[in-house]
Amino acid sequence: MTPIDNVMQYPHFIAESPAMKKLIQDIDKIAKSHASVLITGESGTGKEVIGGLIHHLSHRSKEPFIKVNCAAIPETLLESEFFGHEKGAFTGALQKKIGRFELADLGTLLLDEVTEIPLPLQPKLLRAIQEQEFERVGGMKPIRVNVRFLATSNRNMQEAIDAKIFREDLFYRLNVVPLHIPPLREREEDIIPLAQHFLKRFCEKNHKPFKQLSQSATLKLMNYPWPGNVRELSNVIERTVVLDFDSTIEADHLYLETLSGGKSTQHKGTLPIGISLFEMEKRLILETLIAYGNNKTKTAQILKISVKTLRNKLYEYESLEEEGGEIT
Repeated sequence: MTPIDNVMQYPHFIAESPAMKKLIQDIDKIAKSHASVLITGESGTGKEVIGGLIHHLSHRSKEPFIKVNCAAIPETLLESEFFGHEKGAFTGALQKKIGRFELADLGTLLLDEVTEIPLPLQPKLLRAIQEQEFERVGGMKPIRVNVRFLATSNRNMQEAIDAKIFREDLFYRLNVVPLHIPPLREREEDIIPLAQHFLKRFCEKNHKPFKQLSQSATLKLMNYPWPGNVRELSNVIERTVVLDFDSTIEADHLYLETLSGGKSTQHKGTLPIGISLFEMEKRLILETLIAYGNNKTKTAQILKISVKTLRNKLYEYESLEEEGGEIT
């Protein structure tokens, strides 16, 4: 079995385009190393999936794979999430908390959307990565760990550095091996295999017979620019599976949106019945975030809420996912 065949055994990874096949060849080369990897790409391209694949193929695969969404956690809580805290370290710290760095010991820590980390916290993060050592908030005893670091970002890193929102030395520490995931519109060969993968998954999840794509639906999927990338494709297919009962999906069953918020095709159904207000709010927030390229300021403006409220909502969804719920 060749290395690329071995990679393709990973159950959540679909790659038919030359760009993605080249990417997984690179992943096979770097996975066994200890090097830090910076994974860049537009929102929804699958950066977390790539991070999971690197861990899955590494010598650390049997050890913890810990993820922290730096964009979803309020700034005031982020240091404690990273490093933990001692009991009584601050108001509300009623017991000791183990941070993500400590939980990832011997395994891999994925810093998702790393450019969202507040600038004042970045020097402490840099030291912890370099030294593999840190102290809990309110603690005095150094804690040693053995962690492999992966990071993701949907920003242009040089622009983030030039704008003084991301430290150049932290960038070089994380960017030992750079990996860039091209947007879905630049790898058309992956669209239909991914759509069929999501069809199978969501039909099984919703206890429905397997559906097939008609030729018109296939052409529509191929001709759409996918501003939300693979995540948007997943949402479109799930929505179609949930709202339609036909065994064949036609073009007018697919509800697609544009970055401007305008609808390119109106689904023939109505709002889903039987869904909770919490789930409706969650879907609205997450899909608006996708539609606006993970731009939290713009998303908050569109939803008429504060950026702080948006971050708190995302943190709530992230916490529920970690407790066993599923964020779609």
